[in-house]
Amino acid sequence: MRAEIKSVLIVMTVVSVLTFAACGIKKDQTLEEKYRINNYSAVLYDNGSAEYRNYGKGTDEDTVFELASNGKTVAAYIALAMTEEGILSLDDRIAQYLDPDLITDDERLDDITLRQLLCHTAGFSPNYELGTDKKIYSNPGTRFCYSGVGYIYLQSVIENASGMTLEQAASHYVFEPLGMNNSTFEGRATVLPYMGPGSAFLYAMAVFVLSFILLLAAAGITGKLTGFRYFSFKAAFAVCFLAAGIINSVFLLFFFVSKVFALFLACFALLGTGLFITGKKSKLFYLFIPVVTLLFAVLAFALPYGIPVTNDVIAKKANCAYTFKSSARDMSVFCNELMNKAKDPGDGFNEMFLPSVTIDDRNAWGIGIAIEQTGEAETTYWHSGINPGFQSLCVLYPEQNKYAVILTNSDNGLDFSKDMARAFLGVDGEWDIPRG
Repeated sequence: MRAEIKSVLIVMTVVSVLTFAACGIKKDQTLEEKYRINNYSAVLYDNGSAEYRNYGKGTDEDTVFELASNGKTVAAYIALAMTEEGILSLDDRIAQYLDPDLITDDERLDDITLRQLLCHTAGFSPNYELGTDKKIYSNPGTRFCYSGVGYIYLQSVIENASGMTLEQAASHYVFEPLGMNNSTFEGRATVLPYMGPGSAFLYAMAVFVLSFILLLAAAGITGKLTGFRYFSFKAAFAVCFLAAGIINSVFLLFFFVSKVFALFLACFALLGTGLFITGKKSKLFYLFIPVVTLLFAVLAFALPYGIPVTNDVIAKKANCAYTFKSSARDMSVFCNELMNKAKDPGDGFNEMFLPSVTIDDRNAWGIGIAIEQTGEAETTYWHSGINPGFQSLCVLYPEQNKYAVILTNSDNGLDFSKDMARAFLGVDGEWDIPRG
């Protein structure tokens, strides 16, 4: 028995050593190698000339990426288009347009305006991953707090005021008029996403591990307290393993990140196979899951390279806070439109580019877009997007008639995008704001 355990530990040690050896940093790295970018598609616009840069097999300017929060700028454009038509006003109270399930007994909800939703001063939480937090954390209009929840409320306003779904409103006001044929808020296949192995492991396995521990503890305590003569801890161990797998599968598919579902199945199958093989050897049987899971975790956080996952197995419902998908060509068209609006002070859309709230001495927020003052004559307008496996950045520099859009399928993509945008625009931009 000791020899078998020793063999398992030797194999794990060898795998770990080989993994760390593979993590050596190359000299003379390109920007793509430095940030371990698998694919990107970028458009760099300079005074009427748009240069597309594409990297990675099969990637071109029509390749579709997830742009996540960049969809908030599209949603803001829709809201402003509706104000131009007289359907909405920026100073409208939003309560009259909300779905019933978004209404709470907090009287401050009646004070929130459309403008406050668009510039993140409504007082809602920044978090929405595990459901919509409807609590209002600060009095409307008193402080900036970047909020995905606020844009879920904005979507309700757009849909109920227009009589259209978000996708229909986006098609009517943005995609069809501008010819953005590869853009949508609904489910659509994109370029393959790559996630950092550490975050992928946490997404895939955290709930499984927690569920397994809790179920096993409950089974052990129950068996001890009841004194049931047929109780078998080994059988309970296997049943809890299966039950935890089911709980995690439901969680990944219906509540969180189904992109890592295949990764979880692979880990679960390996663990299950190990349990079956070691079933007659109690020490190995009980050691296998914790030891191998720990090895997975060590390897995941040691590997610096992104690993491929999948598109969402179950498509998420259209949501203007994070489900926007588009291509570099479509975003070039949209940015051209925004640049034209920014240069026309008589256009109602110019509200987007006027500071509605000051964040700090460098940053402010307009209607659906961030504003950064880098120097006396260096004002850029920007938005970024982060979803698991995708990061992107759009930066407009109207004073120099330039903009940069960089779309990546990498968890390191935002830092890469900032470096590329700085080099092209010649601006030392930070393009970051407090999220809390």
